[in-house]
Amino acid sequence: MIDSTLDYLYNLKREGIKMDLKATMDFANHLGNPQNKFKVVHIAGTNGKGSIASFIYNILRQKYKTGMYTSPHLLDFNERIMLGLDPIPDSYIIDFVKSNRDYIEELAARYRNPTFFEATTVMAFKYFADNNADYAAIEVGLGGRLDSTNIVDPEVSIIAQIGYEHYQRLGCSLTSIAHEKGGIIKKGKPVVLLDNKPEVVAEIRKIADVRNSRLVKVSDYCSVKNLKYSLDGMAFTLETPVEEYNIKTTNLGLFQIGNISSAVASMELLPQGSPGKNIIEKGIMESRWPSRFEVITRNPLVIMDSSHNPPAASALVETFRTFVKEKPLLLIGMLDDKDYFSYMSIMRKISDTVVLTTPNEPGRSIDPHSLAAGIGNMFPHVRIIEDPVEAYNYAVASSQCILVTGSMYLVGLLKKYLNSSVRPFNY
Repeated sequence: MIDSTLDYLYNLKREGIKMDLKATMDFANHLGNPQNKFKVVHIAGTNGKGSIASFIYNILRQKYKTGMYTSPHLLDFNERIMLGLDPIPDSYIIDFVKSNRDYIEELAARYRNPTFFEATTVMAFKYFADNNADYAAIEVGLGGRLDSTNIVDPEVSIIAQIGYEHYQRLGCSLTSIAHEKGGIIKKGKPVVLLDNKPEVVAEIRKIADVRNSRLVKVSDYCSVKNLKYSLDGMAFTLETPVEEYNIKTTNLGLFQIGNISSAVASMELLPQGSPGKNIIEKGIMESRWPSRFEVITRNPLVIMDSSHNPPAASALVETFRTFVKEKPLLLIGMLDDKDYFSYMSIMRKISDTVVLTTPNEPGRSIDPHSLAAGIGNMFPHVRIIEDPVEAYNYAVASSQCILVTGSMYLVGLLKKYLNSSVRPFNY
């Protein structure tokens, strides 16, 4: 039953991606505007927003009934909608679709049907409301201003790092992309900005000023000292104008320092007040965001990272050089809407050997032969193995250090093959 229900939801993709809020607002209004029945922290950005959402969710759930809505999923659809320590149950998904199918078809007849993401977003909001959630960490899907999650009125908004991904929809300049991301800033509500690029800061500041929203730049608000790290985790002291925190995390990657700082700043800006130093430290320590520089095995060393755009690749390369001294064998598969040439140009800085394979996303994956032709002689050693499981087994038999990256759909498939956990917390 759940398979046919999910097939129905996925088939709503026939409308593609729609950059407007009308269908989402109509659907939510039909259900009594569930998005207004719990408090929200709203997170946008090109990179880092999923990790930030996880930190916020894990902090707030220590004290409040807290949900989290993220996308896409690694293994199962249910991962997208968390409440407490549990993903949304199949029974709720089935009942929601059954109860609302007629209305979805009615919308299709008089306007258009909600897309897959629009319907999923409204379902998440209804699930949180029906279960009396106090808070939810809500990750933007695409952009911000016209993303279907942007019907919420958050307590605080967060804008993470911004890059050129999806420039076809969001604009060809960082200013125009920042304008779209900044669309989540609400009147009189504070906004936390992680990105430091001058054109991004200028645009976000302009929007914040117009909306009378306090702008907090992470680089000005937070300072870090006493950083220690290994493949077992990171520890550092985080200072804000309010508090000094002793941060410990199993989430690896220097980029996570900024994500953690953004989450902490947002907690201090909550109108209801910070949940407190001890709760924030405990939540960060318990937080886990799979597939972000995740150590899967130690012998051989297998690291998986779902980076798929040039800024994320740059962060991955920097982090890999910091944590690992060996050259990895790269196992890479990518989707056809990504800037694969720039991505691969960055990844070759840490390796001269790559195995190209196929992510688990039919219709969107780049054929590895086409990918090999597109990158030319960028890597001295290239092998093509179309089947990702076969490619993984070849990699671990051929090297003591493997980095799997390029697509969440590749990482997710291999995590499923290895029965590797996708829980967003350390239990």
